[in-house]
Amino acid sequence: MRALYQVISRAPGVRRGVAVFAGTRVPVKSLIDHLDRGGSIDEFLQRNRDLPRDTLLAACALGLESLVATVPLEPAVTQASLLPRTDAAGVIINPEELGARAVVGRRVRCPACRTLVFKSWPEGWDGHAARKCRGLKARDEASRKAEFKRRYEYLFR
Repeated sequence: MRALYQVISRAPGVRRGVAVFAGTRVPVKSLIDHLDRGGSIDEFLQRNRDLPRDTLLAACALGLESLVATVPLEPAVTQASLLPRTDAAGVIINPEELGARAVVGRRVRCPACRTLVFKSWPEGWDGHAARKCRGLKARDEASRKAEFKRRYEYLFR
């Protein structure tokens, strides 16, 4: 694995100090945005021909290594609970084990991506599922919403 300075750099004279892939003017954020929109690494490399593939892959590996180091260990669940478990902020963290009665109108962590917190379940689920949820595989908005609804139908009344 290469060192960080060999993969990503920042300099005041290059793109106003934005993080770029080392040896290029390609912003790292542009890769993140491209992948968020469902693009592939190969498509990104085709658009940015001056970016070596090994540099991009090394950046991804370093990012994942950093991410893995920060993911908290969640307690193991031996069996599904009938009661909601909450974090320190009072957000339900086990909606996938519950039913609609336990979650409707409450603060709930998204059961698919486990990052977004719904302020009052199920308000906003459709917009989140259609465009932002990283726990879904479908690409177009209608299919993403249908996938979410199918997987978590027991959480809706």
